[in-house]
Amino acid sequence: MENIKAVIFDLDNTLADRKYSYKKHAEACGRLFLKDISLLDSFCERLIDLDNNGYSCKEKTYRTIYEEFPLTGSPAEMSAKWNENSEKFTICEPFAEDILIYLKEKYTLALLTNGYSLTQNIKLDRTGLRKFFSAVVISEDTGTMKPDPEIFRMTCRMIGASEKECVYIGDHFENDIRGALSAGMSAVLYDRYQTSAENYPYTIRSLLELKNLL
Repeated sequence: MENIKAVIFDLDNTLADRKYSYKKHAEACGRLFLKDISLLDSFCERLIDLDNNGYSCKEKTYRTIYEEFPLTGSPAEMSAKWNENSEKFTICEPFAEDILIYLKEKYTLALLTNGYSLTQNIKLDRTGLRKFFSAVVISEDTGTMKPDPEIFRMTCRMIGASEKECVYIGDHFENDIRGALSAGMSAVLYDRYQTSAENYPYTIRSLLELKNLL
């Protein structure tokens, strides 16, 4: 990758370990809302499955779990717990801060993430990574979302770089890689768990591998 001036990151499962935090959220909700705690393991497994790594409709996820398990409270109450638990349980992906420190010396850095503004800002502050970014773009604030090329181009404009001068780092092939490429950017797939079926040449398993690509 040549002539790169800016590196733009996804947040969930790229810089912040959402898999971990949502698992902890599911456990906390089960202990708080389940009428029969013996169902905790199956409840957690089902809630994580319904969430689909954040790509399912939040309201539908919690309505469904209330239809399938004996629970106290309401779907809205459990949904609201996600913000509280994000603040408690969000942690960085391995080497996230290390690679940002390294890249900050060479490039302009920005963050582009889909999601609700309140929740994503909680995660960003919890990780302590906000200080590295010249711009933070959250889909709820823009009226569009990945993989729409416009939200990628908007982020490039905010940091004063052309699309060809920017590379996007994300974990989701359709939303992150195809979206960035369609906007005219370069893109790197972060596939920590080696779950992607795509044979994409710019794929990394560790964020530290960016040192060899950029």
